[in-house]
Amino acid sequence: MTTKRLNYLQTGSGIPQYADSIEYEDYRLQKGDYLYIRIYSPNPEDLATYNGTTGNSNQYQQLSQAGDNANARLLLYLVAEDGTINYPYVGKLQVLNKTTREVKFLLEDVLRESISAFSVDVKLSNRSFSVLGESGSGRYSIPKEKLTIFQALAMSGDMSLYAKRNKIQIIRQTEHGTVVKTFDLRSQSIINSEYYYIQPNDVIYVPFDNAKFFGVSHVTGALSLVISTFSFGLLIYGLVTQFSKP
Repeated sequence: MTTKRLNYLQTGSGIPQYADSIEYEDYRLQKGDYLYIRIYSPNPEDLATYNGTTGNSNQYQQLSQAGDNANARLLLYLVAEDGTINYPYVGKLQVLNKTTREVKFLLEDVLRESISAFSVDVKLSNRSFSVLGESGSGRYSIPKEKLTIFQALAMSGDMSLYAKRNKIQIIRQTEHGTVVKTFDLRSQSIINSEYYYIQPNDVIYVPFDNAKFFGVSHVTGALSLVISTFSFGLLIYGLVTQFSKP
């Protein structure tokens, strides 16, 4: 296991260079996403009408953002198969492929006809990604808007010595279906590439390197393996020689 196989942010021969062709883009809503929408107004009647509750707003938000909880989903808005959400007293709103900021502006335009003073908070509830393979296994919440591939893997405990860093894969849902992006994490140019930022619902797969099956990670281990193999070979040779004598 050489430093070239393990180190990040490398340049030079044998390391792919990715085009500096993409910037961070806000996540666009897809079918099956859950939205947390909260209206704030000095008028209690407006709050009761559009929020559907008069309870504590902090409790409401905590419950709403727990998107995997069945009770929490009663307070969220599902993006249906037709790309719409069904909002109280408004009806269906087309939100597919929109950002949460665009949905916020859309709701403000619609509600301005019936509410005089208000503000709207729109958030994506299912903000998480998953990791599989030689970097552990688990599902993690995305704590901020711009989460990089390095930060995501650090949250899962980083990759082991035997992770295949040049064949990292991201499985991503898009409006055109599921896509698999394969890239070399050792390359420094990944920072400005399409592989750098994680999106909600991404699955990061870290393959196993073939070196793991040999179980040798340092010189001492290699020498021990060679000596043990040689000694075992001499033993077998001695036994075969002894029993083959007439």
